[in-house]
Amino acid sequence: MDLAAPGRGVAHANVYSRGVDPTADDFVLLEAWRAGNASAADALVGRYYGAVLRFFEVRTRAAEDLTQRTFLACVEGKERFRGDSSFRAYLFGIARRQLYRHLEDSRRADQLASLDEPEPRGTSVSVLVARREEHQILLAAMSGLAEQSQTVLVLHYWEGMLAREIAEVLDVPTSTVTTRLARARVELGERVQRLARRGPASQALLGDLEGWVRSLADPAAMAGLPVTFPRLNAHRRR
Repeated sequence: MDLAAPGRGVAHANVYSRGVDPTADDFVLLEAWRAGNASAADALVGRYYGAVLRFFEVRTRAAEDLTQRTFLACVEGKERFRGDSSFRAYLFGIARRQLYRHLEDSRRADQLASLDEPEPRGTSVSVLVARREEHQILLAAMSGLAEQSQTVLVLHYWEGMLAREIAEVLDVPTSTVTTRLARARVELGERVQRLARRGPASQALLGDLEGWVRSLADPAAMAGLPVTFPRLNAHRRR
């Protein structure tokens, strides 16, 4: 798939066509990608592909498609960077809006679905570690939470974001994130109790709920996954 980026001038594009340091700053890579540098595209997508895919995975079966849409929107500049946040916050802000649009489209397509009910979830063992009973219970509990609660949990525990950065993603005050995160923890614990009832799995989960939530994500495995959608190349428009 060829991704067209807005033209930025022949001289500017030629600078980036000479090569790019794969360890360069995220925004340097993005600008190079938008100018047509395929190496920059590979470096930036490789850096964040797993995290973005993981963000969608517990919420929808369309995770790979939404991941691709997120990077497309990023390189095409459809959602402009305001200059006051990190690239990661910018990227996950795009991902969040892609998810909202997808869920709204799904709800409109199915008039029987309640706005309060999440769509049926699908997960991949290559993305989420769910081999233990505790993980299976926890995934079921998380998938039943409202999307807003899922988002703050995923960004905080899976991506290691602090409240301030999550606030940038959600475009809300930091205090709002702190409140949502506290509420989401309580809701998750209550759902775990209902699903697991009494037993070793329930005791283990409730004994260290935050640790178990973190253990669901498998960043080490994600880092080794190949990009599974068509190669993302940006070519300067003529």
